Amino acid sequence: MYKKFTLIAALLMVLAGTFFPAAAAAADGVTKITYWHYLSGDNAEIHQKMVEEFNAAHPHIQVEMLYTGNQFVARDKLLAAVAGDAPPAVALVDQFWPPLMVSTGALVPLRNFVDPDEYLQDYSQVSKDTVTVFGEAWTVPFSLSNQILLYNKDKFREAGLDPERPPATWDELVEYAKALTRDVDGDGRIDEWGVNFTTRANLGSMYNFVTFLWQAGGELYTEDYSEASFNDEAALEAVQFWIDLAHEHQVLSLSPPPEGFETGRIAMQYSSTSSIAATKNKVDFELGVAPLPKHKQQVTGVGGSSLAIFKTTPEQEAAAWEFVNWMASSENNLKWSMKTGYIPLRNSVRESEAYQQYLADEPHMQVVLEQFDYARARPNTVSYADLSRILGVAVEEALYGSGNPQKILNNAVQEANVYIQTLD
Repeated sequence: MYKKFTLIAALLMVLAGTFFPAAAAAADGVTKITYWHYLSGDNAEIHQKMVEEFNAAHPHIQVEMLYTGNQFVARDKLLAAVAGDAPPAVALVDQFWPPLMVSTGALVPLRNFVDPDEYLQDYSQVSKDTVTVFGEAWTVPFSLSNQILLYNKDKFREAGLDPERPPATWDELVEYAKALTRDVDGDGRIDEWGVNFTTRANLGSMYNFVTFLWQAGGELYTEDYSEASFNDEAALEAVQFWIDLAHEHQVLSLSPPPEGFETGRIAMQYSSTSSIAATKNKVDFELGVAPLPKHKQQVTGVGGSSLAIFKTTPEQEAAAWEFVNWMASSENNLKWSMKTGYIPLRNSVRESEAYQQYLADEPHMQVVLEQFDYARARPNTVSYADLSRILGVAVEEALYGSGNPQKILNNAVQEANVYIQTLD
């Protein structure tokens, strides 16, 4: 269980001295705790106001926030801090980090504070899946999103497409994207593309690709999680579909313009439900929100974060729990969901009168909730972080290069199996 920590400690220990201690000693009855997060943009502002509200309402606990960079940077900083025995009291962790953090031995399990089964009873099953490692709940769900298709209804009309009938299958996605890809100025080069999603591994392409893989009927692991399995026929079909969108159909740009969807140069955008509110504020066209086009399976991938408490002192851990429990309360989950577009984690919040009124005012979110029935969380295994990196790089190599996709996937599976056998 602790192999992962041993592996990273030697690499990251040298960085640990640059981080702050988890909490200042209690002075005048006030316990100060540090809280690390990686949120940015509008969501970061909403999030900061929540923390400020907590501090105002809890004078005996003061939370000091620290932005640690994007998720890739934040994870490495957190691992380095753990390796140096100087973790924060609380950290926002991405959906697939809990297994990695649990393997370090630095997390405090939820059972130290409450009965996990009773506490999480009101939470949706998929949100509970994201915080459960080795059959035990370790963190508290904070935000949950799934993938949706944003589309420009104005562009649909220009192309002669029905703006109320977005593509429902992979075949229709290709058909629509071809109609929406155009050389506007007649110079022989494409100016507007039909579809876009993240294709670079270092920018999080796996968030998209794993959904295409599942839609094709593929899996990341064998049934017993003993080996990687993303080199079968289904995986090859998913990779080939990406290649065909970019190279054969030429409807997916491998160097898309910045904010291409928001500026009208991309007609359909695979995105997170958490981006709906911000996107609406940026565009000057009629925005469409649709379920992801399906293939052999109807699946949408899940993203989101949870709140993790790290081992410090009994006083700091108690303060950290009070903060986490407040942040994850029904009242705050309702506020966070309505302001950001994240899906309510609690069933009671989804069914509340206030949220039902929000749905009436924001019909886009009804699409999100309907698709939630097909949401699937990524595997909670220690090796997933490395497997994700390996597969993401392999898909990028197949998409941007000229190598044989099957050979690239075979090599990636061999590499992934080394991590699986070492870590899980």
